[in-house]
Order: sequence, then C-alpha cells, then structure tokens
Amino acid sequence: MAQPGDQDRDALIAEASLWLARLDTGRACQQDLDAWREADPRRAAAFAEVAGAWTRLDALRGADGQAVPGPSRRAWLAGGGAALAASLVGGAWLGRDLLLRDRAITGVGERRTLALPDGSSVELNTDTEVFWRFDRKRRRLWLSRGEAALMVAHDRLRPFELFTSQGLARLAAGQFNARLRPAGLDLIVLAGRAAVETASGAAQAQVVGPADARQALEVSARGVAVVATPEDQAQSVQAWRRGEIVFEGQALSAAVEEYNRYLTRKLVIGDERAGALRLGGRFLTGDPDSFLDALRTTFGVRIVEDGPSRILLKSR
Repeated sequence: MAQPGDQDRDALIAEASLWLARLDTGRACQQDLDAWREADPRRAAAFAEVAGAWTRLDALRGADGQAVPGPSRRAWLAGGGAALAASLVGGAWLGRDLLLRDRAITGVGERRTLALPDGSSVELNTDTEVFWRFDRKRRRLWLSRGEAALMVAHDRLRPFELFTSQGLARLAAGQFNARLRPAGLDLIVLAGRAAVETASGAAQAQVVGPADARQALEVSARGVAVVATPEDQAQSVQAWRRGEIVFEGQALSAAVEEYNRYLTRKLVIGDERAGALRLGGRFLTGDPDSFLDALRTTFGVRIVEDGPSRILLKSR
C-alpha cells in the first residue's frame, strides 16, 4: 500500500478535491477531513491549493454574477483527478464555507489595518482580500489576493495558519509580509519563524534576533526557495505600511508596474527609451501627481494625457 509520502502532486490535489466533494454531499465531516490532513503536511498544503482555486473560479464569473458556461460538477467528477477539475469540484462546499468566515477587502489605492480576535493584527495593502476564522483549535487566515503585513501574537495551543492559492504557511509569533504574485507567493520573515508547505515541496525560514538577516520564502511552480531579503526590500515593506513607495535605481518600466498597483488610472510606458530610465526616490502612493512631477522635472519624461484610463510616459 502506498504511503502518503509516495503520492505525487496531482494525486494529492485529486484526493483533496474528493474530500471536498464528500463534505459537500454530507458523506464526510470536518473531523474526518482534519484527521486526513494532519496525517501528512503535504495533504494540508494540497487542501490549501484547492481552497485557493475557489477564488480563481470566482474570476470566471460574468459581471451579472452568472458562472461562465462549462461542464457540470458531475462531469468534472467523472473526468478523473486533473488539478483544475479537482479545484472546481470543491467549489460548492468552499462557497458555503466562506459564509462562516470573517472577510475584509481593500480597493485599489486603499490600505486598512485590522485587529484579529487573538491579539494579532493584519494590514492590507492595495486591492487585497482576506478571510479569517479562529476557533478553539486553530487560527486560520486566507489571503485571496494582494498583500498583507501580519503581526502574529503568541499562542501556545493554537497554531497560526496562512492559506493562499500557492500553499499553506504556518507562522510562529512574529512579523511577516505576504504578497501574492501572478507566478507565486513571496513571504518575508521580518521576525519569527515560518514554514511553507506546498504539494511540490516545503521549506522554513527563521529570524530570531534584530541582527539576523531577514529571509523570504519564495513559492513558485518550481517549489519553495529560501532567499535572503535585501535591506531595501525590507524597507519597501515598511514603506507601503506608511503609504509610501520607494524606488532605488529601478528602471522606469519596473517602477510604473509597481506604482500602477495603487492607481485606477494606469501609467503606460510610451517608448523603450523612457522605460529604460533609472530612477530613485520616495513617493506617496496616494499622490501620483507628485510622482509625475518628479518624472517631468527631474528625469525629463514627457507626460501625455491619454483619456480617462491611462497616462502615457514618453522620452523627450
């Protein structure tokens, strides 16, 4: 008989989807699911990935709230254990589970700080959505999109679990910054210890004292990597919490991509020469006019109004 560690990623995802289907039809209970997940950490990570798929599924819905036409859930079940099918199988149960969680969101350009029931806190950056659910056994927070800074309070009996579409992170007391990117997750450990588990790998990072180098856990399709966090990157985390954005020699193309996270009216690079300009400075995320003024006066960039939704940046 195969052991849990013998399962590959697709098998774990498929099994997680079947657990969700059983829960949805009343053929299993929460206690059964907990026992299955706790037998192997990779199972918990696979379950987190399937849970994250609910958020991605939501993006497929039309503006009128109706789901985009596609195969029925029964058809997906009949089709076997493909990862996407597995994600969609669990959709109905996860939708019901969302009703049991507290939820907070920020719009584009908005920030928000929340006090959690255990004394922890979470700060939401622009365009971010989180859910949380605390009980007598666990503290669980779901980051559906965006970026969040976490201050995790000590609790000897209840672990703190951060769920994302990329996997599961277990956080000890400390300070952390989690940012979801299109290609993965960046989890910076500013103080404390974090362990990330995905269906394809696991890793942990720890920062004990103030003199210790900060570390980050980078989750991608290749797995989980532990990397040193440069001081400027750590300072950027502190900056967004103050409503600032800091550039230190980045190309204008990269700076614009970052600044656009905070803007409803997007900046667009008009030519390669403008995009290659290197710039530095500290700017307010809520005051794009000062950023544009600096580009015009200090870096010689031409600002071209281009309708209600975008502004072109061109070289002279």
